[in-house]
Amino acid sequence: MRRHWKHGTFVNKDDSQQTSDYDPFQLIRILTRKITPSRILFILNVFATVVFQLAIAFGLTALVTQVSAVSHLALLHHIIFYVISAIYFSLEFIWAFVRRISMVFPWNLVYLLVMTILSSIIIAAESLAYYDDVPLIVFAFIWVMLQVVVSFAIFIPNDFTQTWLTRIVNVVYTVTILGGQIAFFVRKQAKVALLIAGAVGFPCSCYLLAKEVKWIFGQGTYYYPQNNIVKPARNIYGYCWSLFLTVMWIYSPFGMRNETIQSGR
Repeated sequence: MRRHWKHGTFVNKDDSQQTSDYDPFQLIRILTRKITPSRILFILNVFATVVFQLAIAFGLTALVTQVSAVSHLALLHHIIFYVISAIYFSLEFIWAFVRRISMVFPWNLVYLLVMTILSSIIIAAESLAYYDDVPLIVFAFIWVMLQVVVSFAIFIPNDFTQTWLTRIVNVVYTVTILGGQIAFFVRKQAKVALLIAGAVGFPCSCYLLAKEVKWIFGQGTYYYPQNNIVKPARNIYGYCWSLFLTVMWIYSPFGMRNETIQSGR
């Protein structure tokens, strides 16, 4: 018999009979008990995949930004990054509307690997426009933010995943990320535009990341089935990727070099 949290009490959805109030510690125990051993294994597999994806992104970014020979080569052929960005967002569009891709093995796994590599290249390309230590610091910040958002999503009792706000945030998020990417690659020194895009995109990314965590833990109206870890892992990583970009954009007025990737230097 399902119960949901309302105004400090658990309300029975079948007979709407209110029970006694629960303190926060009781709430935590109840939410924890709802997670079965099979769900725990599913969660661990999802986040292990996300960590693997983040490791690829971090390794490639560190290689491009910290090894001068690789940085020089990347800047000489920076037009490739424009093409990769176009391919990446085209594949994102396909992922969003052709849902079969995320369900059929092994194509979903191949798709996951390709998208991880392409997104990592985009991160590495944008990192070249900033001082060397900035991308590594942002990676550390994103790792902390991931843990904060996961903790928040687990323990908040409300189901915020199927509301009109989620639909609005999705639209704002998509427009902001696309606009920020265009501002970065098209305009030189678009620091103000990037700052605005980052300030808008960061809370949207956090909200959508929390929504995905809620679905993974099975605490929302909708929840992920346990027979497919690729789709939730891809979505979690995608929002971590956008968190990285938005934090970098926010830091643009302070951490961006005088010459950007467009200069080819």
